[in-house]
Amino acid sequence: MVDPLFGIAKLDGELGGFPTHKSVIFSASPAVGNEAFGYQIVANNEKDNKILIFLNRTSPPAYFKEMEEFHFPVSKNIFVLDAYSNLTGIESSGSANVIVIKNPNDKEEILRTLGAELEKGYTLVLFDSFSLVVDTFGFDYAISIIAMLREKINKSETAAALLFTDWGYGENERAGLMNLTDAEVVIRGIEKRVIFGQYFGVIKCKWLPGKSFTSTLFKVVKPGGIKIAIPKILVTGPTDAGKSSFIHSASKNAVSVDKLGGTIALDHGSVDFKGYLADLFGTPGQERFDPLLKLLGGDSIGVVLVVDCTKPEQFPRAIEMLRKTETFGLPIVIAANKADLPGALSIDDIKNRLHLNNDVPITATVAEDLSRIDPNQPTKLKKSGVDEVLSTLFRLVIEEDLFK
Repeated sequence: MVDPLFGIAKLDGELGGFPTHKSVIFSASPAVGNEAFGYQIVANNEKDNKILIFLNRTSPPAYFKEMEEFHFPVSKNIFVLDAYSNLTGIESSGSANVIVIKNPNDKEEILRTLGAELEKGYTLVLFDSFSLVVDTFGFDYAISIIAMLREKINKSETAAALLFTDWGYGENERAGLMNLTDAEVVIRGIEKRVIFGQYFGVIKCKWLPGKSFTSTLFKVVKPGGIKIAIPKILVTGPTDAGKSSFIHSASKNAVSVDKLGGTIALDHGSVDFKGYLADLFGTPGQERFDPLLKLLGGDSIGVVLVVDCTKPEQFPRAIEMLRKTETFGLPIVIAANKADLPGALSIDDIKNRLHLNNDVPITATVAEDLSRIDPNQPTKLKKSGVDEVLSTLFRLVIEEDLFK
């Protein structure tokens, strides 16, 4: 057994994982949904932990089929307390891993069966869906469920997650429910006639008192699950610094509009990296394309500035390009490319010559194999340097609150 994690990059980073003896409620607006959060939490913990799912939204076979569509594993460590099948007349799938509640309308049977199961040493308990408990039995009964849950997990090495859809309940009732849990994650949509984006954010966490949290965009993808979504990262820098090389090395599907090996419009690539999804847009470096810079910089929420360590004479141009893209003030990471070539400046020298804030991170990047460089094709960069640039930039970006 190991301590549970959410399996969602930002939540694990901000909350330090999913502590035992604690309960977290995921409160979603009706238009967004939260089922994928449950699938991901279960999938991330099934290998090393015994998990109990209180299932009243769908049947166990349908639940597991949905997990498989995300390419999430279904193992013998996952147990289901089935409060759905006998409610709908579906033939029960009772087995060693599926415990069927005979009468899901019987409040006492639910409490009794759930209480008995919680004595069996589960590391993680997931309620899918707790709002259906409220709708079926009311807030007083839902609160009694949480009270029993708190008592049980306080006596064992157990954590609890509750999926809740906020169907416009009374504020006092809702607050009473939320106050009984140790943390609340809200899941909302960005709306303007239609939902065109989704975000989540921690709005309280009792085991981290006084800590402030930020909200972040996310996407639900199949396969894969919850991914932190970073809509636009700008990759800019002088001619031949290595912008195309960076984008092609970071992405498996990069495309470039170029002529004789030089970018004349833009580079684009999509990155799926450690639970993050990001679109990278690269600028051309030649001055005759400067009218494009502001357009390409628009709506960016982070910047990779690529410079050639061997050409400090280009550094003023690099700073000029930041100004023309109008990206000053955004999270920025400098990729100090060609750091292994003769005459390359040190990281400290680069920082001094660029005259940027001392807290701007700089990471060295180098080619995988200098003997295979084609001047008309993007050079493949070593994964370690590219990954460090992405990790640093994504951390800086998600520390920014996009919705304050």
